[in-house]
Amino acid sequence: MYHDKSRLITLVRRSKCAFSRKLRRFVDALYVALLLGAIVGPQRVLAGGGLDSATQGANTFRIWLYTFLGVCASCVLLWKGAECWADRAHWSEFITLGGKVAVVGAVVGVLAPYLWNLFT
Repeated sequence: MYHDKSRLITLVRRSKCAFSRKLRRFVDALYVALLLGAIVGPQRVLAGGGLDSATQGANTFRIWLYTFLGVCASCVLLWKGAECWADRAHWSEFITLGGKVAVVGAVVGVLAPYLWNLFT
């Protein structure tokens, strides 16, 4: 019985050592990847056009997002208007939806540019 117990303890110790070796290899590989990224990274950023290119890309995305949200809001209002016209909904629902769209549009149109200007 004693022999089996010591053998079990030895197996546990070996498995812990194997795990720690694998963990150490992973950490070493992670350090190498981070070091390589720190060495190569700055050249990649400068090669990509720098801050001006990123600002232009963000502005293009902002314009695209506003256009997309405007089209979605128009489609929702048209859909609700068609439901009201066909007597499937009340006009008060259309007015309420119009108010909600106006509030969301105000958040996107006023608050988002204000926050954008804080960071630029």
